[in-house]
Amino acid sequence: MSCEYSVLIVGACVVIIPAADGAAHYKDLVDSVLLAQLIANKKIEKAPDVDWYNAYVEFLDDYWLRRTRARQEWLITQDSVESVSDWVIAAISQGAVDKGGATAATVQRLARLSGNEPAMGLLRDHMQKISTDESGDVLAPAKAVRLLVVIAQTPTSLTSVYIELKTRQIISANPLAQRHLAEDVQGSVCMRYASADLSGILYGPVRDAIALKIRDRYQDNVAMLTLTDDASTMEICAAD
Repeated sequence: MSCEYSVLIVGACVVIIPAADGAAHYKDLVDSVLLAQLIANKKIEKAPDVDWYNAYVEFLDDYWLRRTRARQEWLITQDSVESVSDWVIAAISQGAVDKGGATAATVQRLARLSGNEPAMGLLRDHMQKISTDESGDVLAPAKAVRLLVVIAQTPTSLTSVYIELKTRQIISANPLAQRHLAEDVQGSVCMRYASADLSGILYGPVRDAIALKIRDRYQDNVAMLTLTDDASTMEICAAD
């Protein structure tokens, strides 16, 4: 059975696109999502109290016009064991995502991948920033874990789910599958949900400048993950 979706890892973001379209059609989406993350990362490096997601969407809102947005926070209850993929699938189920069942199945397949997949390593490194002098299984203080999942049914329309939590645990080889206990998470889990459309009028004049700005950042931030029935393959995406 052929896969309905292809997956690109873009920093801390899983971008899910229709397999029939090809990644090249989604270059504007990938470029803008990547630059928005780089801007947010730079802002929290300078001011750690900055809300990462707000910094991320502050850039995107200049070109992607949000139709819907929602925020939810919750505490993991005692004796409960939950994963990031569970939360993403729940958000997809609650939202008006076209072909939500197929999208959720794609997330489930990602959660079953081996943590040895290079693309999983790329995603893990961006989801939780660990300095070279931090080792072992426990961090002090707790570090943020951030994941974006962007579902793109067309090159100019997207739905996104953002999950953020703080933990003293170093995330596992496949962070989508890691099971979180209440005692492992500091404070609440935060979920942001949004849908948006790209404005060609607003983005067109800056398209080339954005592409030039992130051209040399693809190697360390972007990989394409092709899911098959038996395995997955990963390749680094090169800028045009």
